Amino acid sequence: MSNRVVIGSLSEKMMKQLAHFLNENGFIVVGQTTSGHEMLRKVHTVYPDLAILDYKMKGMNGHELSEILISEKICPVVALISNMEVVNFINLSQEPTFVPLVKPLSKDVLINTINLLLKTSKSIGALEKEIHSIKADKDVEDLMTKAKRLLIENMSLTESEAHRRIQKQSMDKGISKVKIAEAIILMYG
Repeated sequence: MSNRVVIGSLSEKMMKQLAHFLNENGFIVVGQTTSGHEMLRKVHTVYPDLAILDYKMKGMNGHELSEILISEKICPVVALISNMEVVNFINLSQEPTFVPLVKPLSKDVLINTINLLLKTSKSIGALEKEIHSIKADKDVEDLMTKAKRLLIENMSLTESEAHRRIQKQSMDKGISKVKIAEAIILMYG
């Protein structure tokens, strides 16, 4: 599947050239705009894989837009900036899904940067999902432990008996062990 890109710049000519170059290299340009506010609306509508923006835009500059896109974790951002604009992006330089590129730049640098940024962004997304899954598993484990502890204290069961009781009730009632554990906690907790 091709990566979807939105482009924002005050320069129509630069956007047209960039869109053509990206299309030639297998990317799908899903939006182009000269307005920072319009780009923000477009990004919230189409959820692209990448935003490429210029510092100079109508209404909202590239720095403000980059901060919003990164803080909301909508998509990675490549900012095309001049040497004098670099200082405006110092606070974003440590963000793993943000890359400032100083103009003029070569096509190879742009493509390699985009590919690396997309790969990094996908890796970060996968790691965040894994962390969420681990936390959810840990929450379930904590819930089950608390329910077993309550059964041990209130019914004088061993840990294996308490575990077996939760399993048996789950199977008998056709509901998950988590729901049984929650009911036990409500009853004895």
